[in-house]
Amino acid sequence: MAAGEPGDSFPEPEPEPEPEPAAPARKTEGEREQIKLQAAYVNGIAIGVFLVGGLSIPTSLIFNPHAGSAAAAIVAGLCFVFSPALHWVARRFLRELDR
Repeated sequence: MAAGEPGDSFPEPEPEPEPEPAAPARKTEGEREQIKLQAAYVNGIAIGVFLVGGLSIPTSLIFNPHAGSAAAAIVAGLCFVFSPALHWVARRFLRELDR
């Protein structure tokens, strides 16, 4: 057989290796501290919302039920739900430290 005829077997070219993804850039110490500061700030707001709306309003309604209203109870409920949501956001900020 002559070279190049259908019966010839040529080795398959090897596929080129895929380039490795670039390693994520490490955060500087300043960037890490800024993330911690953001998380602490949001968490502080979450604590304040819980204390002012989710704890003090229900407490005042318990001790003085005649001064209460449906609006105060709704605000207290919203604060009681909003506070953990803010805490969750703060935790999301801290997950950035692992990247």
